[in-house]
Amino acid sequence: MTNTQSNSIFKKLISASRTILWGILYLPSLCFLLLYPLRWTSGDSLDAVRMTSYIFPWLLIFFVPLFVISIVGRRKQLAVVTVIPILTIALTFAPLFLPKVQTTPAPDRSTLKIMSYNMHAIKDIRGIVEVIRQEKPDILLIQEYSNRLFSPSFHGLDNLYPELYMEVASKDFRQATLSRYPIKPISAELDKGRTQKMQIELPTGTIEVWNVHPMPPFLIPPEEFDAQMSALAEDIPKVDGPLIVAGDLNATDQSEIYRKFNQYLQDAYWETGWGFGFSYPASPYKFMEMPFQTGPLWRIDYVFHSQHFSAISARTLTASGGSDHLPIVVELSITK
Repeated sequence: MTNTQSNSIFKKLISASRTILWGILYLPSLCFLLLYPLRWTSGDSLDAVRMTSYIFPWLLIFFVPLFVISIVGRRKQLAVVTVIPILTIALTFAPLFLPKVQTTPAPDRSTLKIMSYNMHAIKDIRGIVEVIRQEKPDILLIQEYSNRLFSPSFHGLDNLYPELYMEVASKDFRQATLSRYPIKPISAELDKGRTQKMQIELPTGTIEVWNVHPMPPFLIPPEEFDAQMSALAEDIPKVDGPLIVAGDLNATDQSEIYRKFNQYLQDAYWETGWGFGFSYPASPYKFMEMPFQTGPLWRIDYVFHSQHFSAISARTLTASGGSDHLPIVVELSITK
């Protein structure tokens, strides 16, 4: 074989390798174009679609550099295919980054401050007490409280309220609700997302509040998770009066379960919050006893409300108090 033939073969191999490489770069965009429409037909029944809902906003980290590569490499078709997921993701979350008009409650309305707080992994009560004292919520919904840390007086937090009303769900739920106003328990439903249902007597009238924390779909069969949360969503339109549903849903706002809740209720953060509002995991986060300093990656903690309320503000706090979740604080107004 002559040197000329060898060079020719080498050049062909290089050319074929480049063609294969550019072809591989099409695959992520093509997978996105396939999976995204399936969200509306199959819901989260496909594991690939479910996982995509968890990483949806983070896909920009991959697609934006890929788009730059396609421009630099003068691959117009690749650029066109890649820009579609970029625009889809950007337009999906654009409302969270637009200026919000801060509304002032009308004179005939009173306000209600709600805090949803998953207290998992807390080893010292002082941090969470400080966070709660700073916010002074009217209704505090707790998920994953620790019997070792919990007490009826909640380590002096009852001093924040003229009277402390507290309702603790069964040990299987590990949930509790503290309120400035009287609480009347309705039910604690293990088979509907471990939901603690209550009536709370406000000066303006009675409202219903649900404290929700389902087992995550990677600790129980995903179809069981979907069935529980779908059953809970079906209870929402049966409530005639004012309703607040809050807690750790273990699902993102791109999931099928979120859409079922949002069909009947409004997400206070999407109304008045700013930014992605990621609430989990809060640093320092440990997986298999190994610490990770990633910062929050997902928004899985929510406050939903019926049309009887208007959202004034919604925030994901920056201080976790030692929990692996950041608390969610929402202020609502309600007509007297």
